[in-house]
Amino acid sequence: MHTFRSVEREKIEIIAGLLQQAGYRISRIRAIDCQFMVTARLEGQTQMEGEHDRIKGIVQHFAIEEWTMNEESS
Repeated sequence: MHTFRSVEREKIEIIAGLLQQAGYRISRIRAIDCQFMVTARLEGQTQMEGEHDRIKGIVQHFAIEEWTMNEESS
């Protein structure tokens, strides 16, 4: 599961849209402490090859302030 936070809602909306098109399940965007937050889970797989690097590139491109990744246990 990935969690993204930014003070700019538009950035979070773009990240959510891109990841949804790539097969991720996206949570509702929430406002917490003057930041917007969304989580993304990859449907049907635990991890795709190169997933971390692809998402890191998106995060850097859009200058997302905070990105965390947690392993999900099955």
